[in-house]
Order: sequence, then C-alpha cells, then structure tokens
Amino acid sequence: MDVLAHMMSLMRTKASLYGRLEFTAPYGFRFPAKDGICLMVTRGSCFLGVDDSPLVSLVGGDFVLMPTPGHYTIRSSPEVPLRPCEEVASAEEFYRTRLMCFDGGQGPSTSIVAGCFSLSTTESKLLVKHLPSIVHLQGSGSHIEPWFQSTLQFIAAEVSQKLPGGTAIVDRLAEVLFVQAMRSRIGSASATDKPSWLRALDDPQVGRAIELMHEEPERQWTVDELSRCVGMSRSAFAERFRRLVGETPLDHLTQWRMVKAGHMMRATPPIKLVEIALATGYESESSFGKAFRRVMGVSPGKYRSLNHDSP
Repeated sequence: MDVLAHMMSLMRTKASLYGRLEFTAPYGFRFPAKDGICLMVTRGSCFLGVDDSPLVSLVGGDFVLMPTPGHYTIRSSPEVPLRPCEEVASAEEFYRTRLMCFDGGQGPSTSIVAGCFSLSTTESKLLVKHLPSIVHLQGSGSHIEPWFQSTLQFIAAEVSQKLPGGTAIVDRLAEVLFVQAMRSRIGSASATDKPSWLRALDDPQVGRAIELMHEEPERQWTVDELSRCVGMSRSAFAERFRRLVGETPLDHLTQWRMVKAGHMMRATPPIKLVEIALATGYESESSFGKAFRRVMGVSPGKYRSLNHDSP
C-alpha cells in the first residue's frame, strides 16, 4: 500500500497561489500567520525567518512550506530591520494585483512566488502536525527530481503572464510540489525534523506496521500482533515506533481511524455512523463516538453538520 498517496487523497489540501513578491535590497518584512504558507524563490536570494527558529538562507530554485507558522519574515540580510508587509501593500491590494513590489535601493533583486495550501479539515491537520516548522526543498539539492526546477519555472511564468486558466494551472502544479515536500520527509535524518509517520515510512519494520494499520483499520490490532507481523520483539518494536513516529502504535492507529472516519462522514449519500464505527475498528457507535470526540474535539454528529457542504 502506498501510504503517502492514500494520505494525500484524504488530506484535501487546496493550493492558492497569491502572486509575486518583487524586492530590491535592502528590505525586511514581517508577514502575518496563515497555515500552509509556501514560497518559491525564482530569482536572487533572501533570508527566511519563522517564529523563533534560526534564519534560513534561500536562493533561486528553492521551495519552502511552512505548515503552521505563527509569523514569518523575509529579508535581504539578517541585520536589516523589519517592517509590516502592509506598509507596502494591503492584503486586499495584493490579492487584487497579485504583485507586491519594494525598491530598497541599488542592491540585488529577489523574486518570490507566494501562496498557501489550505488544510480544510481537522483530520488534515492531524496528518501534518509533526512536520518541521520549515520544509525546505533546495533547488540545488542532490535528491531533487529533474522535473522540480521545470515546474517552478512553469509556475513563475504562469503567475507573471496572467493568461486565461493560469490560476487553475498554477494551483494544480503547486499541489504537486506539496506532495514532493511531504515525500521529502520520508526517511529524513535532518536534525530539525520531528519524529513523524512520514519519517518512519522508510524504516522496514515500522513502515510496514504503518502500512498494515492503514490497510486494515477495522482490525483489532494489538502491539503484540503488530510486532509479530514485522518480526520484532514487542518491547523493541514499541520503542522504535515511538522514537520514529513520536507516538505509540495504538495512538497512531486511533488517529488514522479518525482520519478515515472523517472522510467517510463527508460521503454522499451519508453513511450511517454505526457503519463508520465498524469500518474503523469499533464495535459500537458509542465507543466510536467517545474516541472521535477525544481526538477530533467534537462529536461525530457535530463534525458531520460542520462539514456537510464539503466535497
């Protein structure tokens, strides 16, 4: 089973590319928080700051995803003072023109395509909660696919030309980059990465255990059974799973069941809750409802009413 492909099919992200940032150094701007911010540097270089994390140097060809920033900054050099981006263009003006320009002087120019990926459901946020504050794909990286730079160039051209249908093309291509950003976390050994199900997929035993739980969420899995299936002792398996994933096997199973349940509750025509409960490993609607409320923060009925218009 391709766990990442299955997860992405349920995550229901929607890309929205806002437009271009055209800055000439020196410059330094603070931008407001919004989940799923992405930046594509198409020319020049800059420094990116996210919350209290160290500054990250970006150059042309780099792609950055910030899953849940409190705020972020873009500046030409670390010592440049910051100002609110609204001093250059209001949010309404930027959305209308899809362009933010600032001429700081005679310094080098930087071009950035900015946008975001909306995580439209609670279960979507469950799937990305363990991502690092900055997912940085370097255009010059040794593991970047050959098509990656071509895609960035295509997006930059579409954003600047404003041709009919361009927004739809850019949004679809940006979703491909989002999948690539998620894929880049599989097996990542970066010191800045948190434990996550993505990192664990590359581990032969833990990755296989995740596959088994995702293939059969209705099965009454135990840690003993999972460890036997992947050829490990119970204690060694439990320790490695928590170290790589950041939670216990059964905690991960419960969250995955709720992701599947949330997806089923948006189906048309509606699926009975008792059927969803059985499909996700619960013997009764009552036990399912308790688990759902604990993980999702609302009852199944409330969740369904809040999401009944979602496709």
